[in-house]
Amino acid sequence: MKKEINIFGARKIAVTISLLLMTISVIIISVMGVKRGVQFVGGSEIQVKFKDPVNIADLRDTFKENGFSHATIIQITGQNEFIIKLKGKAGDETAKGSKVSQRITEIFRKVSKEEKTSLFDLNKTNTTDLAYLMKTANPLKIDETQMVGEKRTVYDDIADKIVQVRSDKGDFFDSIDEALALVSQPEVKAFLKKSCMLGSYIKLKEDTFSPSISSEQTEKAILAIVMALAAILVYVSIRFKFDFAVGAILALVHDVTITLGMFVLFKQEFTLPVVAAFLTIVGYSLNDTIVIFDRIRENLKIVKTVPLDQVINTSVLQTVSRTLLTSLTTLFVVVVIFFFGGLALKGFSFPLLVGIIVGTYSSIFIASPVYYFVEEHFYKEK
Repeated sequence: MKKEINIFGARKIAVTISLLLMTISVIIISVMGVKRGVQFVGGSEIQVKFKDPVNIADLRDTFKENGFSHATIIQITGQNEFIIKLKGKAGDETAKGSKVSQRITEIFRKVSKEEKTSLFDLNKTNTTDLAYLMKTANPLKIDETQMVGEKRTVYDDIADKIVQVRSDKGDFFDSIDEALALVSQPEVKAFLKKSCMLGSYIKLKEDTFSPSISSEQTEKAILAIVMALAAILVYVSIRFKFDFAVGAILALVHDVTITLGMFVLFKQEFTLPVVAAFLTIVGYSLNDTIVIFDRIRENLKIVKTVPLDQVINTSVLQTVSRTLLTSLTTLFVVVVIFFFGGLALKGFSFPLLVGIIVGTYSSIFIASPVYYFVEEHFYKEK
């Protein structure tokens, strides 16, 4: 092994920087706390879209006036669409189930200036409910035996056409005539005109989590990460040696701690997709580390008289271009998702963005130095 750049010689500086960053991250997490999503604290998350422009300030004020002062409302950029999050608190209104849903519905009606009516809403319906409405009234007088079970009828086809047209027009009809433009049966058209109306808002998504389910989700999320680290420890110990496993695990703890610290610092919300993102970081970072460890093991078999630190340095240099190229190509994709993937993917892509950078750093500057320290102080033959 010829003389080369001593990248491994910077391990003390690198470890010092990492310890400092980890300490700062732990302090940030302890002081600011993790901002947990409704999946982990209980409550409701609703995505609503209005037909006419709605001012987010007016929407927030209306929620406060109706007893939901702790509601978090986010407007999707460039859309007349909002995400409302009502996190649960012991004894508050978000624990009252259907009553809360009714109150929120009244808020949406008030903001969108939609009149309360018993008529069927063609702007909110799905194909199944619309077809059932027509089958119940049966304006075409179809034999009831022809509508039993899963048999498709003309009513199912009409419902499909109406909902498809609505989707093509941006989720809202402007008039009943527009909604029924493709309905050719006069009896059906007359029935729907008499029975239906057009609402001014639609709920695109509504998820509710009880406190007990949220507590269970939290336990499962923590268990998933702990089990992943334990499985990695066992795998690397068997595949390599225990000292390699210690280096891999401490590098992963380093990655997760710093990423979580940045996550909390930028006030991101911890949700189930974020758990998936952290597990992805663990797997991605480990992959880079394993590549370096495998090269170290191969070189140790070839040159048994060369000092361990020199072998590690050469092995890192031999794999660093592969590590950097892989990380950069993955990073490009994550950056695009972060900036152009919309609000729904931002929470998932942010930890990946940080984790890939930190994980690449730890694979080069943390995992190998930890392995070297353990090998030199606990496994080296006296």
